[in-house]
Amino acid sequence: MSSVKEDAAGASSADDGRIDEYNAPLSIIMPCYNVERYLGAVIESLRVQPYENWELIAVDDASTDGTAEALTRAARQDARVRPVHHDRNHGAAAARNTGLAHARGEYIWFLDPDDDFEPALLPEALGALEESDADVAVFGCREETYDAAGALRATRDVLPPASGVLAGDELHRAILDLEESTLYGYAWNKVYRREVIGSARFPDVMLAEDLLFNVEVFDHVTRAVFIPQPLYHYKKRLRANLTNRFDKNYYSEHRMRIEALYNQQVRWGLDSAETRSRLGSLYGRYIISALERNCDKRAEMSHADRVAWCRALTDDPLFTTLVQGAHSRGGVALEACLALIKTGRPALMLVLGRLVHVVRSRLGSLYAKLKRQR
Repeated sequence: MSSVKEDAAGASSADDGRIDEYNAPLSIIMPCYNVERYLGAVIESLRVQPYENWELIAVDDASTDGTAEALTRAARQDARVRPVHHDRNHGAAAARNTGLAHARGEYIWFLDPDDDFEPALLPEALGALEESDADVAVFGCREETYDAAGALRATRDVLPPASGVLAGDELHRAILDLEESTLYGYAWNKVYRREVIGSARFPDVMLAEDLLFNVEVFDHVTRAVFIPQPLYHYKKRLRANLTNRFDKNYYSEHRMRIEALYNQQVRWGLDSAETRSRLGSLYGRYIISALERNCDKRAEMSHADRVAWCRALTDDPLFTTLVQGAHSRGGVALEACLALIKTGRPALMLVLGRLVHVVRSRLGSLYAKLKRQR
């Protein structure tokens, strides 16, 4: 007989006797919102993994398509699939937190339903964790960019900047390298020991929740194992991916990201001119993107608003601490942009924002190339 369990977030799950008897070392947490068309493929990809001892906690975030019914069917076919249902839409961060509340495994992996992964991901990651006795396994990804019609346009492998087991200061010193490769801020390219996650949860922000979660978790990580293979396939879909939408909180959330990274480096005793320069360069990229977004009609900003924004930016202590001493590590265009920002002159910054806006609007491939500069 089925029993319905509810948590404080209004989530419910239907667990039957077969599932209660299943003791999986790995809990896979997958937030689901209107992803009916992807569920069959992603669940089948899990089933064909050589590593079989997993439970899939699929959190339906009040979908309006057939996601809930598809998960129910999948659970009937495979007892390892555990659907959990939100009574209303809370967002991906809350769905992952609900998944954590229901997880029973020693290890945790966060999976997005519209992505894909290599057939050997689970045995590679779990094997590395067990062999190294590490708190977390970090692996690379293959970025696959699709156009609005769904056609694959580009692929790029992004790999961790280290290999093998890193611990203590060596691990802490590798974190900025990991962030510069973009791999620190993802949750799906890591398998965690549940005990190292502890009370960490995903915050309710749209653009930096994974990074803020990882900053909190890695404060407690003593050993990590890096796997330099693109085991995860991150599918970037134009006009569907969150980062391609307009968000008025873009700058404030990315400022939060940089501040969290800097504070972590300070806690670890790694505050230095080099640290500030590297983080300042990353911060500068977000500032440039914010200047460009301020030119978008959806920002609803007048010229006076944009000038005031620039003045508030240059008065910010984080800007003074990080950007004034920042230098690009090889990107000539980024170095030139940083030089304009460092002047603190709103007129120059507004010209820069307008120029980038034109490039983004008319020369998308060039804009994407420039965005990858560090």
